[in-house]
Amino acid sequence: MTVPAMLRRPAPLVFGAPPEQSEHGAPVVRRGELAAATRDASYLSSPNTRADVQMHAAVVTRRYAVGGGLTGIGAACDPVRILLDEGLIFGARELPKSHCRRPACRALFEAAGRQHDDLEHMRAYYRLQERYGVHLGLAIRVRHGGRPGTVVDTAGRDLLVRLDGVHRPVRCHVTRAMEYEAGSGEWVALDRDAAPAPAV
Repeated sequence: MTVPAMLRRPAPLVFGAPPEQSEHGAPVVRRGELAAATRDASYLSSPNTRADVQMHAAVVTRRYAVGGGLTGIGAACDPVRILLDEGLIFGARELPKSHCRRPACRALFEAAGRQHDDLEHMRAYYRLQERYGVHLGLAIRVRHGGRPGTVVDTAGRDLLVRLDGVHRPVRCHVTRAMEYEAGSGEWVALDRDAAPAPAV
């Protein structure tokens, strides 16, 4: 069985969080979904007007070849040699004609489309933002059955959660035995069998 691209990588990191908090190669998340950006060409004497405007899936880099030890946001296809412009971060589903086609970037761009559809369905169906103040997305901290973890992917109508200290993610229903960390740092416990929001 082939392991999906997202599950071969470390848990995603929210854009703006210190990259030191994550492992090399962790996908970067913006507004709960995968992020992308163009190459940081500010240090190049003559940027390539075609290649340097290409969108790359964003990952944490801790092995950037220039300026030894530099930590930042790199391209999934080559995080050692391609640093991304953190001032221009987009959602990975945006500007599809500009997407990098190299395997690592392509795999994350494909995952981004699937995840977006899954998350949009869950957000509309359960309305956790409106009802509990929880923005459902990747990289959010959760507790499943009391055990803390991070949302690393989606699987149809379920979330894939990597529990702390456990490498293999578990498939979790959006509401059953789930608690979500709210923006205030507090935990929101959902009813064991929280019903979907009524249609308006």
